[in-house]
Formats: sequence, C-alpha cells, structure tokens
Amino acid sequence: MTGDAISLNDMAGFRSGRTAFTDRQWNLALFIVGALALAIGVAVVDRRPVGVFHDDAMYVILAKSLATGQGYRYLNIPGMPVATHFPPGYPALLAVVWRVAPDFPANLVVFKAMNAAFFCACAVLVTVLARDRLRSARWAIVVGLLSAVSVPLLVLVTMVLSEPLFLAVLLAVLVCAERFVDGEPSPRTALIVGALIGVLTLVRTHGIVLLPAVVVPLVTRRRMREAASVTVLALAMLLPWQLWSAAHAGVLPAPLEGNYGSYVGWWVRGFRAMGPAMIPATLQRTIPELSSMLAALFAPARASGGHAITLAVLAALALRSTISLRHRAPVTLLFLGGYSAIALLWPFPPSRFFWGVWPLVLFLLMVPAVGLTRALSRGPTPVRALTLAMLLWVAAGYTMYEVRAVRGAWWSSISRTAADRIEPAIAWTRTHTASGDVVASDDEGSIYLYTRRHSVPVASFTTSHYLGTRSAQREAAEGLVPLLATYPIRAVLVGSSRTFDAASFLASRPAPKLSLHDQFAGGAAFTVLSR
Repeated sequence: MTGDAISLNDMAGFRSGRTAFTDRQWNLALFIVGALALAIGVAVVDRRPVGVFHDDAMYVILAKSLATGQGYRYLNIPGMPVATHFPPGYPALLAVVWRVAPDFPANLVVFKAMNAAFFCACAVLVTVLARDRLRSARWAIVVGLLSAVSVPLLVLVTMVLSEPLFLAVLLAVLVCAERFVDGEPSPRTALIVGALIGVLTLVRTHGIVLLPAVVVPLVTRRRMREAASVTVLALAMLLPWQLWSAAHAGVLPAPLEGNYGSYVGWWVRGFRAMGPAMIPATLQRTIPELSSMLAALFAPARASGGHAITLAVLAALALRSTISLRHRAPVTLLFLGGYSAIALLWPFPPSRFFWGVWPLVLFLLMVPAVGLTRALSRGPTPVRALTLAMLLWVAAGYTMYEVRAVRGAWWSSISRTAADRIEPAIAWTRTHTASGDVVASDDEGSIYLYTRRHSVPVASFTTSHYLGTRSAQREAAEGLVPLLATYPIRAVLVGSSRTFDAASFLASRPAPKLSLHDQFAGGAAFTVLSR
C-alpha cells in the first residue's frame, strides 16, 4: 500500500467517530470555516465604482436591462443591441436583486455583499469536497481555512464579477458529481448533475468543461445510460442560449464584436487572422505569465533561482496529487485539466482564470500532505523527507505572500487603481457633455451607468491585443475610425497609453478628426471635430 492510500480502517474510523471529529464537531468546524469566510468577505466590500474589469460594468448593465423589462440588451450602446457575449445566469441573478434594491449605485454594495455570501459557500463546499475525496477531516478543514483567507479569490469578490457564483456552483456540482460517479447507478441523480452542469455553464461558459469531466468516468465504468442522460440534459439546458446567440450573431459593428459578440466567434476570428500560429504564440505568453504568478505566490525566495525551485516543487506536488486523486477525484481532476487547457489557449492573461478556482488549486496542493502524514507513521524515508521539504517550501512562500497581501490590502489594489481612472472620466463627462451625447471611452460601461450617456468603446478588442504590439495608426483604423463613422460620438475619453496614442494620431493628421480638450488624473478627453 502506498503512502497516499486510504485503508478501510481509516474510512470506518472516520464514520464511527473514532477520529477526533464527531458529526457535531464536524458541523461546528464547517460553521467556523463559513463564518470566517463570510466575515472576511463582508469586510472587503467597498463602494468603489463598477467597471474595473469591463465585465463587471457589463453585468450590471445587463442586470438593469432585465430588471427594467428591456430584455437582454446592452443599454449603453446606441440602439441597445441584443447581448450575446455574457451567458445570462449571473446578470439574471443580479436582476432579481435589482428589483429588490433598484437604487444605483447604492445597490452595488448589495451585489458585492452577495459575492461575500458566495465566498462563504465556496469555503464550506471545498471543505466538504476535500473531506469526501481525502477522507481526512483535519486536512479538509485546513483547505477550508486557507480558502477562507485566500487573497487571490478576494480580489474577485470585491468586484461585481461572476467568478464567486461560478465557483460556488462548481464546487457544489463537484461534490455531487464525485459522489455520483463513485456510487450506485441513479438515473435521477444523472439528470440532476446534467441540469447543474447546464446552470454552471450559463454562469460562465468555461463550465462546459465539466460535462466531459463527468461523462468520461461514467463511460469508463460502462454507465452509458447515465452518461447519455447527463449529456442530453446539460445540452438541453444550454440550447436556448445557443439559439439566442446564433439568431443575433453578426449584428454588431466590427469594433464591438470582441467585447460584445460571442466568445467563440472572437477566438475563431483570431485563428482565421493568424492561422495555427496563434496557438503556440498564445502559449508563449500564457505559460510564462502563469508561471510568474505561481512563483510570486508560492516562492519564499524572490530571486530567479527561488522562482525556479518553486515551479519545480509545484510541478512535483501537482504530479503526486494527480496520481493520488486519479481514482478518488476523477471529475475534479478532469475539470481542472480541461479548464487549465482553455485558460492557457485563450489569448488573455491567465491569472483571473486561476484566481476564479483558487480553492481547487489549494486542494490539489494539499493532497501530498495528507498522504505524507499517514505515511510518516511507518517511519521516515528519503522520499518522505523530500516531500516534507517541498510542502514546507510552498507553505512558507504562500504564508509570506498572504501576510504581505493583508498588510497591503491587495484585494482592493486593482479596484483602487481603476477608480483613479474611472472617477475623473465620470466627472468630466457629467460636466462637459449633454444627456443626449454619445461618448467613446475605455470605461464605456461606467460612463453609461454613472452619467446615463450612451457609450461605446474607444478601441476594438482582438486576439492581437494580447499577442503582439499594434501601432497607433492600426488601433485608430480598427477602432475609433469605424466607430466615429457609425455613431454620433461627441467626446472620446482615454485612460491608457495605447488608446491615448490612437486618439492623438487622429488629432494630429492633416485633416484631424479629434482635438485634445482636457487632460486629467488617469486620462484625457478629446472632442470630435465637425464631420
């Protein structure tokens, strides 16, 4: 028997209460984990403006559209086109809350507090998942407590983003699906799991990875009817959204397709433009970025050598966890594999994808610790000593990261920086534009929500924005020029060097289209010249 194996005596001892945890003590531990996560989640709720990641403003706009009976539409864009980019699950939930708390921006605090509740659910559910899969209540509680204080996930909790809801639903489905795959055949449970996968994918499109993650273990166990039931119900749940998206595809101007059209269409357009070379070009960016993020979080030494050691240690621990969990948690492993593949092949910074499932990362890294504590009872060996050293290395690094993060309140660092850009742009728009004007802005969602002006982006959004550098002339030609030709834009607000250069290019041409009007903290304002 290997050091990671679980004996029947271990399992029986846990169920009968011969371990340190009775049912009452376990329930109390879950309560403490949940209470801690909820307290921390509520403590980080703030009143900073929405629009930090662009997506958060869009979720609020779509929620307002649904709550006010205008359908699923982008209210900020002139003509209010139908929305096909974001699945409707999270905006629909926000819309329900909007009906109860309709005063904007006061209701943003309610939305963020709801994320704190999802954060609490995540900490509790990952604790349950860890106990189920590891058969160790003690280590499961460690996973839960680490999740309850995880700064990477708190970064997302502080904004009106769908990740906390997605993770809470995901963990609930994983608990159910792992038990389903391990247990006796149950047609009823198959239908429930299929429906939950559909719900998860309607919150975030990446949830579709869970479908093969459940079906493959069922097929390998020759439970074909249940695999078919899960597949059919999950796809049936998604069919209306897919038909809606297909029916309204191709109605947006080209510069809007990246941020407002479908995800798949965005990736396909990039592939058509670059060909197969897009895939290695993407991996050449995403893998180093992910490696740097992991090294920054887990390396106790900041030098390049310390980072290299940390990445090697993380790879070794992840491999050990994969081998240990291949039979105990096949659904979770397959989901993480498919999810990671999408994150690495998507031409976009991968950090946010992994922050959104951070408790699962912590769970994965905890598996060798469980096996080690059981194996050490049989005496030390060189392999066990090495495993202990690796665990202590990443534990020290992650502890140091969390301490620095708490001291610097890093969970709000992104929103603080964004607020310094967004708030001056909102103030300028209120002062210098009229209610019927159309404004182009890097923060078009925020401009609409806080000023009621119709708004469009300043630039197009394509895969090449992540994979390569672009000249100011190209930025203008693909973004501002067609937007100015399509919409009666009155002012252009820029908040980055890239869009400032594009606007400045149009202002410096022999026949200028723009004129620099003002510069303010975080950006600049251009007025559109007579056409």
